[in-house]
Amino acid sequence: MIILKSHIHPDFDKAYLNNNELKLDAGTTFDHLKELARKFPQQWIGWTSIERPVSDWNDLLNKATVPYMVLSKGSAPGFLRDSIDYVDDTPFINFKEDQWYPTWMMSDNIGLIHSSVLQQEIEFKSTGNWIYDLNLFTRIYQSQGLFCYSQLSRERIQISSSEVFSFISQTKKKTWIFFLLLCQIYYEKKFPILAFAKALFKRQLNYTLRLEPIQYSVPESDMEKRYDVIIPTMGRASYLKDVLLDLDQQTIKPQQVIIIEQNGDHSSSSDLGFLNNENWSFKIIHKFIHQTGACNARNIAIAHTRSPWVLLFDDDNRFDKNLIERIFNSLSITKTAVLNMAYLQKGEIESQKTFKQWPFFGSGCSIVHRDVLEQCNFDMALEHGYGEDVDFGMQIRNAGYDVTYAPQIQILHLKAPIGGFRKSHVFPWDNEDVKPKPSPQIMYYRKKNYTHKQLSGYKMVQLFKTFGVFGTKLPWKHYKKYLQAWNQSEKWASRL
Repeated sequence: MIILKSHIHPDFDKAYLNNNELKLDAGTTFDHLKELARKFPQQWIGWTSIERPVSDWNDLLNKATVPYMVLSKGSAPGFLRDSIDYVDDTPFINFKEDQWYPTWMMSDNIGLIHSSVLQQEIEFKSTGNWIYDLNLFTRIYQSQGLFCYSQLSRERIQISSSEVFSFISQTKKKTWIFFLLLCQIYYEKKFPILAFAKALFKRQLNYTLRLEPIQYSVPESDMEKRYDVIIPTMGRASYLKDVLLDLDQQTIKPQQVIIIEQNGDHSSSSDLGFLNNENWSFKIIHKFIHQTGACNARNIAIAHTRSPWVLLFDDDNRFDKNLIERIFNSLSITKTAVLNMAYLQKGEIESQKTFKQWPFFGSGCSIVHRDVLEQCNFDMALEHGYGEDVDFGMQIRNAGYDVTYAPQIQILHLKAPIGGFRKSHVFPWDNEDVKPKPSPQIMYYRKKNYTHKQLSGYKMVQLFKTFGVFGTKLPWKHYKKYLQAWNQSEKWASRL
């Protein structure tokens, strides 16, 4: 590998290959990174600000399982740590300190990138600020399939309001710098007018990075292809049968299919008599319970699994006979422990071509390794509401794993108009004069998984989004009613 030792003045940057110094042309530190990639197209390039022992580089190389990956360790970038939370609603910035976490936020202390990635990049122009360039690069290209991981600390570093406003202007729509200004004025009583004004002249960067050839150049590795399937269901016997028939046609068949059938009527009986009337090529475990709820059903089903991989499914999916074969092919290429497939309704089209880090999690179209499931479960506080999927995704990330999206693997979601595994539920707050908004489950999930400033930003967004829903269009009355609804949501969320 090549080591680029950065200096506060790029003219003094040094690069080494096998302890031999390499000549660098004049330019910024990021220019030097691209220059090295151009000269050495098959090398990992490490950056550092100080001399490092070989063991530090070996730790990074062992983590670098695919070439379309960027890694860093050290203090979080100071210019982003204080305010970007207001405008970034993804799970990528609320990293777990001193643990590997999927985030585009990069440290300039020590890191690693592969030359092949930088060779594909022809548009990015350096600003001359190394830490700014590094984070701008990863922020733009993560959504296109660049996999970014860091082990960061929240060391307090002097920040620059000018840089964070410019960063947002170059990575998001212009309206977000107005929103950031509003948040800083309202929540912090700051008035960074000059930084805001400078950012107005920055344009959003819409660069493209061709990562598909790199992703598919990764050789497949041997892996165990044994899997179980879990399916919660309620009142969809005919749809469920179609799912089982599709599984029965797979080129790689499941070991077990665990079906948790629910019916809240204690005098009811199972609708799934056909399970015993057909000859299936896999074992079926069928549990009929009278407690409804997706979280409980999935947790029960997971407890009955035994295989290395578990496919989390819905009861109204349709798919071709090669689905599982393509799933294992993708698992082998990406080296991931959690894979989400594209879950499309009829007529929907997925334009994404590359694997990418996914800010969500879909419990009806995912395959998860057993090591992950032993550390995560579906939070019963979210039962009968919504948000248990994305909460499960946050548990995955906090456990040191990632959620990978495979858009080229597509499952048809019929969205059956009958049955399912959710039913209308009466909550204790339904009888309140002031209805909570957002729902207490969403508030619970956000308080559990997001930073304080992310929650404050979300609160401000919802203030504008809900304008008119409280029966008034007078701004001051809307504001008063909104605060009442928000406080109700916080109250009930704390009881979940």
